[in-house]
Amino acid sequence: MKNPGTKVGSILFIAIFLLAAADSFAQSGNWLANNVLSLFQDAPWKLGSIRAYRQFTLGNAGYDSDIYYGYYDTHYPDVSFNAGPAFQWFAPLSKLIIFDSYQSLQGAFYFKNDRERAFDFVTRNQVHFLSKKFYGKTGINYSNVRQRFSPELLIHIRQEEISWDGLFLWQFSRSGAVAWQIRGAKLNYRQSDYQEINLKQELNRNEYFADAFLYFQPGASFRLYLNGQVGLYDFQYRESQFKNSRTYAAYGGLEFIPASGPMRRAFQGSLNLGYMYLDIKSRDFKDASGVVGNGNVLINLSHWLSLQAYYSRDFSVSVYSSLLHYLQTTYGGGLRFTLSKRVTLGNNFAQGLSKYPFSQEEGLTGPEYRFTTVMANLGIRLSRDWNLNIFGTLNQRKSLPEERKLKRYFIGFNLIFGSIPGENILPIPSLL
Repeated sequence: MKNPGTKVGSILFIAIFLLAAADSFAQSGNWLANNVLSLFQDAPWKLGSIRAYRQFTLGNAGYDSDIYYGYYDTHYPDVSFNAGPAFQWFAPLSKLIIFDSYQSLQGAFYFKNDRERAFDFVTRNQVHFLSKKFYGKTGINYSNVRQRFSPELLIHIRQEEISWDGLFLWQFSRSGAVAWQIRGAKLNYRQSDYQEINLKQELNRNEYFADAFLYFQPGASFRLYLNGQVGLYDFQYRESQFKNSRTYAAYGGLEFIPASGPMRRAFQGSLNLGYMYLDIKSRDFKDASGVVGNGNVLINLSHWLSLQAYYSRDFSVSVYSSLLHYLQTTYGGGLRFTLSKRVTLGNNFAQGLSKYPFSQEEGLTGPEYRFTTVMANLGIRLSRDWNLNIFGTLNQRKSLPEERKLKRYFIGFNLIFGSIPGENILPIPSLL
């Protein structure tokens, strides 16, 4: 079979070369550098040359009708909450180099099911290299969190991840830029056994991705981009190395640029759509391919009413060895009412489907998982630093072909003090 990654890479290289040659001598300022400097200058805490943001969250505090989402035959209701601080620090190492460090420590507390209590820690550390036309970034990240694993397995599993990434961008004109990114991650799962499945053996792996980006911004309200990607999944245990795979993907996207002033644009968010080819090393399994992507768009219909829509579709690693991977699709939307400067009211409806898109062992077919979620929330800005969000959710999970229906509801609130720019202040593809 002809390697599809060769065709994707050739097309992307030609496009980059032609656009760069057409405008390689144009002069422009680097928006990325200005963005990093603005985050540094606007930080509320100042200690000498160091700037910092802070946040404390009391989240998902409330009553859960079943903390396992109906996964077990017996329901486990409980009252729970998550709480902890997060900080983000900026320190200039020189005029054009800034160090950026993010830390978060969260504790999960359950009143009845004490075995679910846990502490999670995340740190991300980056160095930004700034200049007029170029931007670079490199970082080392570590996370140790206990979270719901996937639609296949809705129980909490502790995941440890060590990752590195490097990014280089050249903004060759006011309207165009090219970028390259390399990422690597080592994932370890601490829970060793589940229903006779050795999770460490099935899931522990290394992941590597290389991306190339081409950006074009014709105006102040939106930008277009192309993205070519090559990925590699390398499983650590010999028993699971038949899952080793390569991925080749090409994406196209549209991103709406937020307004710089107090006025809101009619459209906010981004759309990303592409095609992925999954090349499985073992010849006992068939390769897979499909349409993938994600998007989140907010349409401001008036000063008091907004419509939100989103979707996500991508391949994920399966916990079951004979099924390898599955394709997860999620889509939904809702309305947001701005009742005043301090109060908003919203609702959301979402559906999802997990499906195994290719043949497995002879005579075996994978199940399907269908999800439905309905949510309503009331947001209140108590002061400049304090925000309260009261919400309720209703979830239904259906497993086919057994037609088993599992239900769960949650009523609670989030109380947040302060703010931080985010775990990744310059996410791909929001580069220009």
